[in-house]
Amino acid sequence: MENKVSRRKVYEYSVIPGWWHGVTPLHYGYEECCSGHTFGPAARQYHLLHYILAGKGTFCKDGKVYPVEQGDMFVILPEEITTYQADEEKPWKYCWIGFEAKDTPEFLKCAVIRQPDVRRLFERVREGQWGLKNEGSVFTLLYEVLWHLSEERPRNHKTVNDYAGYTRNYLETMYAKPVCIQEIAEVLHIDRRYLTTLFRNAYGIPPQTYLLQVRLTQARELLEQGYGVAETAEMTGFTDISNFSRKYKAIYGMCPSAQRSS
Repeated sequence: MENKVSRRKVYEYSVIPGWWHGVTPLHYGYEECCSGHTFGPAARQYHLLHYILAGKGTFCKDGKVYPVEQGDMFVILPEEITTYQADEEKPWKYCWIGFEAKDTPEFLKCAVIRQPDVRRLFERVREGQWGLKNEGSVFTLLYEVLWHLSEERPRNHKTVNDYAGYTRNYLETMYAKPVCIQEIAEVLHIDRRYLTTLFRNAYGIPPQTYLLQVRLTQARELLEQGYGVAETAEMTGFTDISNFSRKYKAIYGMCPSAQRSS
């Protein structure tokens, strides 16, 4: 006789949204340059990464010249005027990927990044595995590269806005689930009290208060749409209906049932 599972098991893992949620790839490619080949001075309206697979050259921006070789990546930010040139004896072979992003994270604010670990990702471009029509694969490549770069960034390069912004995005995304500020702090590798202070400085209130506001705002919208009180409480992360009703009345001046019937 077939054994039946008596208890349902569910594993759910939360993802803290990061700055890259506003990223859009534009173009990518591979080039084997001739000796001394130069590009620039030129400026672009988007972000552009070049990864050196072989050879070497120089990258110039802000009046500084950077030697670049195999395993290095040079970064061009929007509006920057740059020039780069292949070496005369060992001209470089590189892949590039251009993308739009609403913000520029700290880990991309370097002219040159030493990152041999992402070579395998850019090898896919050189080998021509993807055609231009495969948009999903381009997103995958870009996100993997950015993830590797962000993971390698030293912790002390993270900004206050990084920590506070990650926390806010998490609360706005996961408000319907049990949320623990301590767990968020552990993911970000900082002290819970320090995270609370950073959040308060950025948004004027502690994260728990912000979470409550998000939940109650969502609850009001659900009640106005005709959802029941118990259903609304469950959908917005409240485990106790009486606690939900008490907090709702404290903010809106009426109990949830009155809001639903108004």
